Amino acid sequence: MFSKSDVEKLEKDYRQAKEALPDIDHSGGYPKYPEVISKFMNAFCAPPWLKIDYDPREVKKIMSNIDNASPDNLCNVLTNANRIERFGDGQWALLLEGDFFPLVISRAYVLTNTNCSFKKGR
Repeated sequence: MFSKSDVEKLEKDYRQAKEALPDIDHSGGYPKYPEVISKFMNAFCAPPWLKIDYDPREVKKIMSNIDNASPDNLCNVLTNANRIERFGDGQWALLLEGDFFPLVISRAYVLTNTNCSFKKGR
């Protein structure tokens, strides 16, 4: 299980990764991510976010019912978020540009019984 400090770090690192989106190098035919993005996304392959037996087929269902997602569900979608780049170049950028992380972070705050100050636009 993740803690409040884990979620705060996730939010901070997400903001830094999102700010680095313009720095992605596309000159080689596939994205070369800045270190801050790679480090953020690779954190999902380590505790407390890693789910060894994650099921990518569950991601859509979990995200469509995010308000009821369990800690295990969030680990499932975050592990998948890391792995998805292997199956399509640029997937990390798409996740960072969309509402995926704000939804996951907001739910993680709820699960740690913390008042969520996280706002999508901040």
